[in-house]
Amino acid sequence: MEEHGTDGWRYRGTISPRTLPGLRRHLMSWLRRRAGDEVSRQAEDVVLASWEAMANVLDHAYGGRPGQIDVRARIDDQVLIITIADEGSWQALEEKGGRGRGLRLIQALVDGLDLRSTDDGTVMTLTWPFPVRRSA
Repeated sequence: MEEHGTDGWRYRGTISPRTLPGLRRHLMSWLRRRAGDEVSRQAEDVVLASWEAMANVLDHAYGGRPGQIDVRARIDDQVLIITIADEGSWQALEEKGGRGRGLRLIQALVDGLDLRSTDDGTVMTLTWPFPVRRSA
């Protein structure tokens, strides 16, 4: 279920190889509408980091099979916050064939990253200053 509100965007539902591209498009659309021209230039980095985090949920939490995800995007006190939560149990994948670099990519694209795993799932919180500025 996708929700739009004055304070953010949210998707609660199934993540699968089929739904992942749509999530990326919807997040980009919300960000461009919410942020306007000032931030839209940086939207690609925000969406790439978020997409990579969602892809990691699919791969690590659910082993490539469909599972539940809760993605929230909001702007709070001049900070863009994207939270991605799953109900799976994360498994490490071998680093081979160009895989295993997702977390490093996310770290390179975000200003702040918080990753917490419990028995109930994993929550990844990505943050950027708003308006978004690349921290290089």
